[in-house]
Amino acid sequence: MDSPLALSPGLGMRPRNDFKTTLIAYASSDPQTYMPFVQDIRTFLYFYEEVNIQPQDGFATCDKIKSPDDVDLVCKFYPHDMGVCVKENNFGYDRSQPCVIMKINKVYGWLPDIVNKTLSNNPLVRCHGQNPQDLENFGQVLYFPNITVDGKTYGYFSHLYFPYLMQVAYRSPLVAVQFASPKRHVLLMVRCELFNVRNPGDPMDFEILVD
Repeated sequence: MDSPLALSPGLGMRPRNDFKTTLIAYASSDPQTYMPFVQDIRTFLYFYEEVNIQPQDGFATCDKIKSPDDVDLVCKFYPHDMGVCVKENNFGYDRSQPCVIMKINKVYGWLPDIVNKTLSNNPLVRCHGQNPQDLENFGQVLYFPNITVDGKTYGYFSHLYFPYLMQVAYRSPLVAVQFASPKRHVLLMVRCELFNVRNPGDPMDFEILVD
């Protein structure tokens, strides 16, 4: 049996309202084209909101440390920690600034095997073009929550949420990635990858087209 440190979880994402495709294509002037993506993220985050209204005494308090440090007690994750990528803003879709929600796939017992704890104790995520020419069309990419390492900004997944042991009310930590100024009418080929962990698993590839 593999050690939990040797497992490779990989990344998942929302919106994925159609699991047959990874394309996010819409017109910001046409709600009929973007609301399915907005609704998919809202539905996904509802499962976080229903946990967050539960009394705190059944959960750990998680800021810089986890208290109590008990694997049976899990951390709540609050969607408002994702900056401007919130439902009140339609996750940026109506402003041509779409947000994509990244998560580490749940693997029983997985612990992040951090490569360099002096940089960060957490798994990091960063998105770039699948091809060199894609990057020039990306514009500004923002991450919530984020950390700057060696002059580069990454999203991060707090290590306090691991391991996943099928605990009641467990919810994975999330990172919102906002494409704040994508080039319009151009297909963006996006690749998001985990960093600062050994055995990170497969990257998450998808496409964005904003008309």
